[in-house]
Amino acid sequence: MFSFTLNYLRHSFNVGIVIFDQKFNIICTNETIEKILGFYFRHDDLINLSDLHSEKAFQKIRQMVNEAINDRRSDSYVLKIFPKKGEKDIILLGKVFLLDGQCQDKFIALLYDVTDLVMEGHQTIIKLPVYEGNDLLLLDAENIYFLKAAGNYTEIFCDNKVYLSPLSMAKIEKKLDPKQFMRIHRSFIVNITKVKKLTKTNGKYRILLQNSHTLPLSRNKIDIFLEMFGLK
Repeated sequence: MFSFTLNYLRHSFNVGIVIFDQKFNIICTNETIEKILGFYFRHDDLINLSDLHSEKAFQKIRQMVNEAINDRRSDSYVLKIFPKKGEKDIILLGKVFLLDGQCQDKFIALLYDVTDLVMEGHQTIIKLPVYEGNDLLLLDAENIYFLKAAGNYTEIFCDNKVYLSPLSMAKIEKKLDPKQFMRIHRSFIVNITKVKKLTKTNGKYRILLQNSHTLPLSRNKIDIFLEMFGLK
């Protein structure tokens, strides 16, 4: 597990740049944005960031801009998965800064391609991005006990600590190794290597983990769960 620092990001990755004004109209982008996202912006284009993002994602950008206004840079990060048909999905990490000088009252979003740090091969996540205060950490997937849905975010439970991931559980589930992780309930995904015992009380099944947490097992998941352990 390690954390991103701004200096590390600046010197370790090709940086995509988007400059925009207070009304969120894009002023310019750089070649890295074109290369990574296939997004081509021309100076006579009138494109607003709200046109390119969902309402919830745009609210996150608003939050980061407000932080940049107060502290010259956002404390928060934005993390997005961009599907690419026939290719490895791209994971971008972004921060927003307030510009000064001749560019006063303009904002710059720096986007870092962290795909190779997070993904292995074509699809599988090997490290999961999570928040710890203002830091963004990368957790080794093998150290995760279970995941719990938390709206558009996901709570990640390790041995004795809980983290928050900026990715939804639905997005994470698609990228996890299906040989190691299983959705056992609409709100939970479990690392099956951390399972200690399966119990049944009053017709309801629960999974006991090695760290003593217990999780519900949905009835429609019982057969699949048993098959993973060669019991069906």
